[in-house]
Amino acid sequence: MQARGALTTWAVVAGLALWQEPRGLQVSVVRFYRSVNSLTFVDAFCRVPMSAVSPLIASGAGGAGAFYRFAVTVHDSAGVELTSQSWSQAVPQALLGVVGASLAEHFAFAGPRGRYVVAVAVTDSATGRVSRAQAEVGTFAEAPGASDLLLAAGLRAASGPADTVPRAGEIRKGDLFVEASGRPVLTPEQSRLGYYLELYTQRPETASIVARVRSASGAQVVATSPQRLPLPAGGGVTRGLLDVAGLPPGAYVLDVTATVTGRDLTRSAEFGMAGFATDAAIAAAPGARPGDRFGPLAEGQLDSLYAPLVYLMSGDEEGIYPSLTLEGKRKFLGAFWARRDPTPGTSRNEAQEQFYAAIGEANRRFHEGGAAEIPGWRTDRGRVFIRYGAPDEVLSRPQAGSTAPYEVWKYTKKRARKFVFYDVTEFGNYALIWTDERREPSRPNWRELLGPEAAQDVDRF
Repeated sequence: MQARGALTTWAVVAGLALWQEPRGLQVSVVRFYRSVNSLTFVDAFCRVPMSAVSPLIASGAGGAGAFYRFAVTVHDSAGVELTSQSWSQAVPQALLGVVGASLAEHFAFAGPRGRYVVAVAVTDSATGRVSRAQAEVGTFAEAPGASDLLLAAGLRAASGPADTVPRAGEIRKGDLFVEASGRPVLTPEQSRLGYYLELYTQRPETASIVARVRSASGAQVVATSPQRLPLPAGGGVTRGLLDVAGLPPGAYVLDVTATVTGRDLTRSAEFGMAGFATDAAIAAAPGARPGDRFGPLAEGQLDSLYAPLVYLMSGDEEGIYPSLTLEGKRKFLGAFWARRDPTPGTSRNEAQEQFYAAIGEANRRFHEGGAAEIPGWRTDRGRVFIRYGAPDEVLSRPQAGSTAPYEVWKYTKKRARKFVFYDVTEFGNYALIWTDERREPSRPNWRELLGPEAAQDVDRF
């Protein structure tokens, strides 16, 4: 048996999975077919949880908090080795101790028809502890109608002939670069799910493409309209980006169905949705040094952490952040939270942790609109929740007779306050129409909006 092509190896940070990601090493594979020599090309991914590595005791590790050795071996059903390789990977200090954090390793191989076992081993450099996992892969026995489905956190086309080298975390498919890690984990602020699927046809055809998102129970959540895709002889590629903002944290499945000459070809792959706390957890990681907390984050993640700070910002802090460089944004956020740290000099910033925990809870409770297009922290109820905490008493009238639904929140334990929220659209979009808190706005016609009976109900509460 001949090995076709060496292992392609690199390590990428694949995003934190703060929803219920399976524990331990996780190996997943995506297969593509090449009619030349009837080869199957396999992209394989291994998610390495930070629970598999331990912090280094000695200093001077170049900023790394830990190291591990990653080894992969591929052999056929008879035990004959197809290929093997190993390499070392540094773990950023800020990822250690963050619940659900992981790195992703990618490798690729090609082989003729048959069955193979992909075995991986991760050796913790600090303790010597070895974690193992394996996956069985069956290559295509004959030309399939389609490849497996490859999911991505991002897609980009090559900018020109000179753009040939994938960036960190990307793999190349023709003139397309795919930001892939096996099982993407999205967040409310980074909610675009990419997909890549190859279709194989002997003659020119026209395919109809539909993408559907299913929950873990199998219920359909989102579906796209059918799109026509002309395919030349030999086949082609369908790819796209779906915005899945508003999905609650959990596990989901994307189905992409290509209908060609009346035949449905459906390929499926899993992805996860994390809460707002995913990005915030890295920045607030208890094990991270204050200066490291924002270092691992990309610009989009930094921007998502900055946006809610409008609720805390002083006048001299406003308007500075948007014009800064990437490094400047990291320094701004570091300084912003350093000024509000109740226990300076310690590894924790309790104010920061509590604030982002409140943001995450507001997003969970108060996202609005049928498609949850408005994150909870941006709604009136979310803002009040973040600024004043959970109410001590709630009067909820989701079916309010002659008036639209409304809610009344009352605070009694510290300073007495009352807030009245009114569902103007009757689609779950609650607006603040009255409060006795002078720092918040009220509408002068709030009693007319509610009607006499509901207004009396509010007065009595």
